[in-house]
Amino acid sequence: MLNVAPKELRENIARANGYLRRNEVARALNTMGSALRQFAGVQLMRGPRAELDIQISEFLTALMHHQAMQPLLDPHNTGKPKPIRYQQGKEGALATVLEGLAKIMVNEAESEIRRATEERVERKKMLIETGTKLLSEGQLAKGRAFLKRVAEEFSEDPGIRVQLARIFLAAGQQMEAAEMFEESIEHEPREVQAYSGAVTTWLEMREYERAEKVFQAILRTFGGHPNTFGKMAKMYWDWHKRDKAEELAIRALQGNKSQPEAMEVMAALKQRQAH
Repeated sequence: MLNVAPKELRENIARANGYLRRNEVARALNTMGSALRQFAGVQLMRGPRAELDIQISEFLTALMHHQAMQPLLDPHNTGKPKPIRYQQGKEGALATVLEGLAKIMVNEAESEIRRATEERVERKKMLIETGTKLLSEGQLAKGRAFLKRVAEEFSEDPGIRVQLARIFLAAGQQMEAAEMFEESIEHEPREVQAYSGAVTTWLEMREYERAEKVFQAILRTFGGHPNTFGKMAKMYWDWHKRDKAEELAIRALQGNKSQPEAMEVMAALKQRQAH
């Protein structure tokens, strides 16, 4: 017969009450369940036992009135939740009840997460399909609005802006596509497809200054690469900046003697000099 409750038992009861105060209800239920199973195997003197009995009863009272327990203990919202009673000698049975309630709460939480996820996926699909349809029908302003709403609502989804940019491209909306690629770069600085998409689109539009800025961002983020230098050389050639084109072509060929864009620029320079 012990005159002091084991430390682990006292800590578990205190921990369960703490979790409940922090609204970690399932965790509180499981912790109190563990404490009750420990309690069942301990022989305590009347004083220390009465102290733990009070703490357990306080826990059950707080649990009964906790908002998270209402669907389980007062499903019809009567204001009179079903009490969970504690009886000495039946700690194991109470532990089973509490652990069962915890399992129900966890399962319901997981189901709610699945429902929310499914609803989210369906909403994103609806917005994208509606925006794409409006663009195909020539309702450009409305279509753009729907697709930009996707970027706002689902901004944390990896690759979402690249996906939207490609939809804009397919609809012939190059400016919107290029700007969406650039928005993707801001949110996902390591998204390679965003950089390549932005560069390609700006170059197709002959927006050389904007393409140059993206190339500079590529160099800052990923470092120099012969293919990057080669594509930059071709851009400067088309932009009639011959000195820059030659400089970048040479850098590209230093890293890869057969880099195609650099070879094309050097051949064009040689031909120009011959005339």
